[in-house]
Amino acid sequence: MILLHLLADIVTRHRLMTSVAMTIATAFAIWGHLYVPPPPTESDTNAPANTGSRLRVATSDGQGSASDCFLVVDTEELFEPATVAALRDVVAAVEQQLYIDSVMWVDTIPQLNVFGLREPLLPPNDASADRFEDARDRVMRHPLAIGQLLSDDGRTLLMPITFDWLFVTSDADCSDALLQAARAAAARHTDVPLDIRLTGRVPLYIAYQNAFDRNHLKYQIISYTLVVILALILFRGIRAVIVVAAAPAIGIIWTVGLLNWMDELSNPLTSVVVPVLITMVGLTDGIHLMVHIRRARAEGKTPREASRSAIMHVGLACALTSLTTAIGFASLLVAQSEFVRGFGRGCAIGVVVTFVAVVTTIPLACSTWVGNNIHKGHEHDLVGHGLKRFGGLIEFVLRRAKLVSAIAVIGTLLFALGAAQLRPDDRMQDSQPTGSEAYQALAHCDEALGGIEFVRVQVQWSQTERANSGKILAAIQDVEHILSDEPSMRHPLSILNILGSFPGDESITNRLAFLELLPENVKAAYLDTDSRLATITVRIQDLGIAHYEPVFRRIEQRLGELQPKYPEFEMTLAGDPVKRGRNLYRIVTDLASSLGTASITIFFVMTLAYRSLRIGLITLIPNLFPLVVTACMMVLFGHPLEIASVCAFTVCLGIAVDDTIHFLTRYRSEVELHGDTDQAIRNAFHGVGSAMIITTFILITGFGTVLTSDLPGQRYFAAMAVSTITAALIGDLVFLPALLATFSREKPAASTSSERR
Repeated sequence: MILLHLLADIVTRHRLMTSVAMTIATAFAIWGHLYVPPPPTESDTNAPANTGSRLRVATSDGQGSASDCFLVVDTEELFEPATVAALRDVVAAVEQQLYIDSVMWVDTIPQLNVFGLREPLLPPNDASADRFEDARDRVMRHPLAIGQLLSDDGRTLLMPITFDWLFVTSDADCSDALLQAARAAAARHTDVPLDIRLTGRVPLYIAYQNAFDRNHLKYQIISYTLVVILALILFRGIRAVIVVAAAPAIGIIWTVGLLNWMDELSNPLTSVVVPVLITMVGLTDGIHLMVHIRRARAEGKTPREASRSAIMHVGLACALTSLTTAIGFASLLVAQSEFVRGFGRGCAIGVVVTFVAVVTTIPLACSTWVGNNIHKGHEHDLVGHGLKRFGGLIEFVLRRAKLVSAIAVIGTLLFALGAAQLRPDDRMQDSQPTGSEAYQALAHCDEALGGIEFVRVQVQWSQTERANSGKILAAIQDVEHILSDEPSMRHPLSILNILGSFPGDESITNRLAFLELLPENVKAAYLDTDSRLATITVRIQDLGIAHYEPVFRRIEQRLGELQPKYPEFEMTLAGDPVKRGRNLYRIVTDLASSLGTASITIFFVMTLAYRSLRIGLITLIPNLFPLVVTACMMVLFGHPLEIASVCAFTVCLGIAVDDTIHFLTRYRSEVELHGDTDQAIRNAFHGVGSAMIITTFILITGFGTVLTSDLPGQRYFAAMAVSTITAALIGDLVFLPALLATFSREKPAASTSSERR
């Protein structure tokens, strides 16, 4: 309280000094905005590989090397002279672009024969029909073609492309311009129907970024406009709306500038979530301050007195909300992932800075001439009048407090059981814009080719094993059998498949002699005798990490069971999907465990703040209820637990706790004044209920606009926020009063009791 007195004196009595300090802080923040941090090195980047943008498709060509994008070409009949001629023109047009380094397709992979001749698989354009039929047989049996660059039915071709980044001048080069060049070449062959699309790592990234940038500006404008309109209707005063909006805006300026100085914005999660978090926390506390100031002004207090009163009566609740939220995010610092730790640091700093911005900006502005008419329209407060009309609700809750408390506890437990079914996952379809051509092409490749992403098993043998040992091929064959047993994995490819395409009736494991006939780059990709390493690749679809994680564990278990048969060999499952799955599980587990830690920490902080274990226990239900309700909704609609959803939980927990603290703070002050628990609950309901409802309406309106986004991740985040904030209002205005009436044993202050006697 001493600190609140000091803060109230500084802000309301030394306004010039406060204004100068805020101006200096803003100037430094703007300077921080202009600061350009050095680019992160590969060794110290915060985010795990490819997790930050979530635009990660481990696109690979048939030999496992990384590709920047794919041309996906659908044709009715590949093995016809006109079709081959059209495809060669398309490839030539693409290769003419300065930024293209290489294009690989069926015509560029070598024909495998015992003579070691490097002939193309497809014949010249003017070849006879018989030669094209022969080519069909060769291609459909070629291990590097079928299932790798050509679908099983021969209708979908994959053309892996790599860029020469020195000549890439814009995003269009890697997307629209490239696609236009290919389609223009195909259009010259009017008699050959070719459907050409572009997908892969780079096009998917560009499609996402374009949608994100477009939606970011669009929904900011829409949501802010609706929020201002709704705030004007609820506050009935333009000055109140401007002052309340200015506080979180200044908080964003200060926070982003400071975080940029600290190089924390390189964490993509921080850069996206922190502005949302600051807006929500700042708006919540700001509305509570403004409602109190308007009431005080309506009661006849001067602008300076009303501002001072707001800091004294609401400032403690605002400080507690900021403290609990900051501690909750600070709990992320114990996570294993630097990505998660950086997110926790950024959010904790943002919450503290925003608290300072709110408790200085609003009282300072309202203590000046701006506060002269700040209360105009207060007499027409729709929410306040509505609460009086719904006074029967709080009376019902107080009369049936035990019943409502039982419903709250049992309902929370039942929802928690449903929430326990939530599982981590990561799918490309959850991050890509709805209807994106790049993703539609990817989905088509999943169906036609069994996916574009690759998983690989690496077989390493010791120096004691001879390079020409048949045991090497036997081990590879056993690994292939393991991969082939998994129905969600398609087209295993190893040196065995390639050697098996040579004519002859020898056992596959006895065909090491044919290795010398293979092109060096093909052989090295699957069997490197110098490094004593063999690689088996297999395709997977965009079914999600949750689907493939059990598959990966099953394969690793079977590889372990195979190990005693080959004691000189080491067999390892690898690949970007495997690594990403482990990173995702670690990050989501870190976030989820930190969310639990935050809940426990908040419980202890509230117990200490209110000096009551009973109060701390009472707050668990209204704070957990909104989270388990939203988790059950996610289970019901089949949405997995992923990084964005856990972040939404963390942000919304802060909002739920904010309203709980404001209600409890008012309740405790009323108990000290009157000593009557039921009357204190009524007064708290009418005193802070209107601010809680206004906050909920405004936040739901802002997030509700994002429900129409074409980015699934944004829609999910918005739906979770709307659900959690709505459930939090029920928890704090219905369940919390009932729990207080049932379990609270508050006593009036000693001085108050003596006065009453």
